[in-house]
Amino acid sequence: MTNETRYKKALVNILFYQAINMSKDELQPVLFFEEVATDFWTLEQCRMQYVKDQLQFIDDGNLDDEIEETWNTVFKKENV
Repeated sequence: MTNETRYKKALVNILFYQAINMSKDELQPVLFFEEVATDFWTLEQCRMQYVKDQLQFIDDGNLDDEIEETWNTVFKKENV
């Protein structure tokens, strides 16, 4: 397993456990589907979609600046 795959799987694990601690009412507004479309979904379906949506959001580069800032904060690196 490559490091990239390992980190991605670790992130999916973290997102999954985050979703487990959320109710359907908490998940629906953050899914990339209209709430009306998810009304008939099970809680488990909402949780799985949450993980997929969040991973796609990250893969699309939407958090790049925040990720870099957090990395630098955690590892005490100055902005370059």
